[in-house]
Amino acid sequence: MNKKSQRVIETKERIKNAFFELYAKKKIERISIKEITDKAEINRGTFYVYYKDIYDLLEKTENELIEEMLLKLKDIIAIFRHVESIEPYLPFEFYQRNSKYLRVLLGENGNPNFVYKMKSVFKEAFGELFKTEKNIPIQHHEYVMEYILAAQIGVISFWLSKDMELPVAELGEMIRKITLLGPINFLMTQVETVYANSI
Repeated sequence: MNKKSQRVIETKERIKNAFFELYAKKKIERISIKEITDKAEINRGTFYVYYKDIYDLLEKTENELIEEMLLKLKDIIAIFRHVESIEPYLPFEFYQRNSKYLRVLLGENGNPNFVYKMKSVFKEAFGELFKTEKNIPIQHHEYVMEYILAAQIGVISFWLSKDMELPVAELGEMIRKITLLGPINFLMTQVETVYANSI
């Protein structure tokens, strides 16, 4: 990578970081380009080299994240075909690495449409997996997928809002068990474990 390309990447990263620091504290319509450029320590003209406006910045950042997520999911699916486990359901490394963006996008001030984009990516990735398997129709499978994705994205959002206090391995194991057992049965096993340990 040449110096010019590296400089472009660093400048765009500074713009995004400045924007998301502000976006974490207030709604997008209350953020000005001047606030972003002041925080990023660049001039206004530099901002317009890369983005038309704040909404263009948001959309491009979301699209970059979605594209990266799709690539990660395709890698996971490739492994999934050869492993008898649903453990690699979520790209945890992706969530950790992009937590400063995802915490905001999935938070109170975030864009609800981003959740829709995330679900679409998961459905596309896992839809490709199901196409390669035996062509057996599964009744109401769209509802099942919607239930699983809403639950998992909700858990990830909560985990990010808690500053990822739960270790990734523990979070992944919990999501795996909830997905397999269902939330009620999972809670019952927890109660039984606590009861057994107290005897």
